[in-house]
Amino acid sequence: MNNRTMMNEAGYSHNQSIQEPNMVLDQFFSNYGLTQRESEILALIATYGYTNRELAEYCYISEKTVKIHLANIMSKIGISSMRRLLALLLQQAFMVSSMTNESNRVTSIGIR
Repeated sequence: MNNRTMMNEAGYSHNQSIQEPNMVLDQFFSNYGLTQRESEILALIATYGYTNRELAEYCYISEKTVKIHLANIMSKIGISSMRRLLALLLQQAFMVSSMTNESNRVTSIGIR
């Protein structure tokens, strides 16, 4: 999708390609009906911890537009806190991880 080099506030430079989100993020985006842009913004926050300014620079949009996307995301999810949003992502990640581990355990002992 996008190939850009960014330097975050900590001074780390990375050339990233935002491709298909991982399973947890993809499921989260789908569950809440997030648009492609909302999904991209949330993935950048969750993966790299980007600030609103970094998101604006990376996505070639204004900081105000970033704030509008974040407000839309939170409205769709029904929360008003970025901490709560990230907590929901982590909860889903743990749930998917434990389901995957259980599935792998069952498969490894020959039960399908």
